[in-house]
Amino acid sequence: MMLEIQYRETKNNGIEILRCFGSEGSIHLPDEIDQKPVVKIGDYAFSSHKRKEEEAKSIRIGEDFFKDQEQTMLCGNLVKEVFLPKYAEEIGKYAFYGCVNLEFLGFSEALVRTGTGIFTGCKLRKVQVDRYQEKRTALRDIVMDTRFPLSVEIRDHGNGDKAVLFFPEYYEESVENTPARIVELHFHGTGYQYRQCFIRGELDYQKYDELFETAVVQEDSEVVWKIALGRVGHPYQLTEEHKQHYLNYMKEHQEEILDRLLDQENLKVFRLFSEENIWTREVMERAIDRAAVKEKTEILSFLMDERNKRFPNREKTFDL
Repeated sequence: MMLEIQYRETKNNGIEILRCFGSEGSIHLPDEIDQKPVVKIGDYAFSSHKRKEEEAKSIRIGEDFFKDQEQTMLCGNLVKEVFLPKYAEEIGKYAFYGCVNLEFLGFSEALVRTGTGIFTGCKLRKVQVDRYQEKRTALRDIVMDTRFPLSVEIRDHGNGDKAVLFFPEYYEESVENTPARIVELHFHGTGYQYRQCFIRGELDYQKYDELFETAVVQEDSEVVWKIALGRVGHPYQLTEEHKQHYLNYMKEHQEEILDRLLDQENLKVFRLFSEENIWTREVMERAIDRAAVKEKTEILSFLMDERNKRFPNREKTFDL
């Protein structure tokens, strides 16, 4: 892949990226340009609401398939994934304004500042944070800047751990309080509450986990399962008490997710059910039946082996 980048030098001897040109919506920005760290993503850098920079330096990275052809400006609906440089400290205002197809943003703990409205007009789906030290990051600002469903993966390179968190959607409603002559702002959905689980910019895992019982009552089962599977599958800073709350829900509601897991061929979650001793005999039998009907042979083989280990006294066979 070839990427052409317009940039300029910053006052602190770093690089600010102004515009990108190329042919693919998955954009991997370099850590350095001209042997200087890339520290900022400029204002409106990936927005179509900005023209090409006329007075800027330019560099091409990767194999040059374009030669002397005019390249496409990577902005707006062309942008799908962006991997920021590991030294990037700041995202400028409205950097992704109007990027309606933006699904993924990856950045490191170096990112500490974000401008106004960076995700205006976006429905960002997933964020990945790489951490090497216990430093405050801009994760809170990133999460707060979108009200849509958002998956967050935090990779701790110091100890090899990983946290997987899901922040549900929410929406705001303005309600006029006529007697008081004020307009009250009401929030619907637990997404707003989950986004308040930060203390001094750092995620408070205990506060996040304490909201689960509220999510069970207010959210649909698909959202609840995403929260539970993320935390149990990657129990970073998960207390035994909160883990048990998640497991209790999974044991009580395991059947309702079977078809979805089978359609996704998500063997990893079936293995998790076994590791955490979630299966009941009845649900496992139904899972085997459904796996056979859907012809999910790998999952069917795993389930039959597990059934024979856990409930060996009932014989039932299927042709794989």
